[in-house]
Amino acid sequence: MVGVPGPAVVAVLTRAPSRGGKSRLFAELGRPPDAALLSALLLDTLDGVHLPGTTRVVFVEPADACDEVRAIVPRDVDVRAQAEGSLGERMRDAMASLFDEGATIVVLVGSDLPDITPAKIATALAHLERDPGALVLGPAHDGGYYLIASTTIPNVFDEVEWGSPGVLEQTRSRAERSGQRVELIDSLRDVDTLKDLRSVVAPRTRAWLRNE
Repeated sequence: MVGVPGPAVVAVLTRAPSRGGKSRLFAELGRPPDAALLSALLLDTLDGVHLPGTTRVVFVEPADACDEVRAIVPRDVDVRAQAEGSLGERMRDAMASLFDEGATIVVLVGSDLPDITPAKIATALAHLERDPGALVLGPAHDGGYYLIASTTIPNVFDEVEWGSPGVLEQTRSRAERSGQRVELIDSLRDVDTLKDLRSVVAPRTRAWLRNE
């Protein structure tokens, strides 16, 4: 462990690059999963969420691949295993573990956001500083969300059709039914398709595409 998380933590959920993923994208590319591209996406994402005063933590699945990820990320990034279970269960566990260690705000994102910027993280934190009881969501273009941030573990991870176009609205509805106000920040495209990939401007991911 790098250290105890600070008051505001940005957590990135990822699959180890050597273990595949992004099946739709690689099918469109006409090739098997490439760890080099998956590593580039993760590293560009980590650069994009690097906001001074916050701590970065990567939660990895499968659990036995932490050393692989630890070898490629910056030294100040903590690397931990994801819990087992559904996506919602893994997200909830990641947030719970960080709050248990003293984090006051947790911002959770995926690892396919090479064009995310520190300004997005700063905006989420600013919302929570003004309204600590809110739930902040960053809408993705596919109907899901690329960012979720809160000062507590939100009651939004059950009864969600993960991977469907209704994830954002289902999450928003569950939060509001539990009495938590929802704040939306600017939308962002994650990388699921070849069109998404071609729109990326982040350096590592863009370099992979140029060399492809």
